[in-house]
Amino acid sequence: MGFLDDLFSESKYLNKNKQPKAESSAPKSARSAEPTVKPLAHAATGTEPDLPVPFGYKCNWLCVKSDSPTDVIQKLGLKNFEPSNWDKGIEMAYNGYRFISPVLDGYVLVVNYGMDLLTLAPELLDESAKKFPELQYFSTHRVSEYHAWVKYVDGELVRGYGWCGCDGEVLLNKGGLTPEEERLGFTNLIKSSADDWDKVEFPNEDHVLEIAAAWGIDPGFSGSNYPKSLGYICR
Repeated sequence: MGFLDDLFSESKYLNKNKQPKAESSAPKSARSAEPTVKPLAHAATGTEPDLPVPFGYKCNWLCVKSDSPTDVIQKLGLKNFEPSNWDKGIEMAYNGYRFISPVLDGYVLVVNYGMDLLTLAPELLDESAKKFPELQYFSTHRVSEYHAWVKYVDGELVRGYGWCGCDGEVLLNKGGLTPEEERLGFTNLIKSSADDWDKVEFPNEDHVLEIAAAWGIDPGFSGSNYPKSLGYICR
């Protein structure tokens, strides 16, 4: 198993100590024509369909309502895509590429979309959200204690939350708590950088994975029965 053994030996999602750092380059605007399949240099993708591979820690991703991964690729303007299984796709997503999943319960995942979009490129999320009935964005990295979750419906931001622990700053807190956040007990998370830190809780990477699962797709795929399948690797 190699790669999988290293990743999953100590966590139900990913080993918290052995993951490569995801790069955070942002995709360019969507093109009008259907993307052309071209070989990716130095990207030996897996071609044997396999089961979904858990991911999430030290990672960022989109979860969008769509019935076509190639439609997602086109609308996001991603370049040079080719088929890949989950094992190789997730590995490469943690090394600078993007992995676009097959359709999962009406959603498509884009793994490695941009780590710090709340501060570096919030307009990219706004623009991308207008292209789908629903778009969710998640990002977490324990070193900087950066944790974010955002949800758009019909192009409108309905909930956005972001925290950067290394700066002690609430980056975003818009929209009321969703029912899923309330059910998960997120009610006492810090809401403003001016809050009394002795009386609030602080978000962590597990909060990000929990709300992702509650809003749509569990990145740990716990108890899922998805069939073996292929996604795509993109620039």
